[in-house]
Amino acid sequence: MVKKFRNTMVVFLTLTLIISNLGSITYSFAQTNKVNQSITTDCKPDKVTNVQVAKKTSTCIKLQWSSVKCATGYRIYRSTMKNGIYRKIEGVCGKTTCYVDKDLDCGTNYYYKIRAFKKVGDKTCLGCPSDILDTTTCPAVVKFLNANCVSNSSIELDWQTVYRSSGYEVYRAISENGNYERIATLTDNGKTSFRDKNLRRGKKYYYKVRAFKELNGQICFGEYSDILDVCTEK
Repeated sequence: MVKKFRNTMVVFLTLTLIISNLGSITYSFAQTNKVNQSITTDCKPDKVTNVQVAKKTSTCIKLQWSSVKCATGYRIYRSTMKNGIYRKIEGVCGKTTCYVDKDLDCGTNYYYKIRAFKKVGDKTCLGCPSDILDTTTCPAVVKFLNANCVSNSSIELDWQTVYRSSGYEVYRAISENGNYERIATLTDNGKTSFRDKNLRRGKKYYYKVRAFKELNGQICFGEYSDILDVCTEK
């Protein structure tokens, strides 16, 4: 990168005029000349580090990273494949070191890179991309939780499949606002039913279910379903 500095050189001149019969008159004046000098400087900002997920839901992911000294701003790139094409989705300026990516698909894997940039005159210098951050949005909320079959000692639950989830967790309580205990973890996305056995006759139970998504050993949970209350037969 070549950065230009404009210097000024002042030249002082003296002019003497000799006028017949009047003697001489001396004038002094200055002439200004502009001189361009070129100095080579490296304006490339450092690589962005510590890219992390600060928060995420089923439709948005909040990213954060460490600031880069002297950076004018940052560019965020995203792909749905780790080795795919990364497209610029946004740019942030100033000291901002976070960005919320919105309107995403539920339970979907996303990959991010971030680059710092620095403006020098009419030029923009880009730093090296950050290491790739791979993450996923949370799955959607479980809907249509229903008691399909009820006896005096068991209750069978079913619900609608949550697209792109890894499985489900089933919770039960004996009062609506009580302590909900996890009673089952289903690791098959296609398994959307569960039979709760060895229950008390004529007793009311409360259930809720949530989907989860697993990526690289990390689990992201969707929101709980609406609470379903069911009473066993007497």
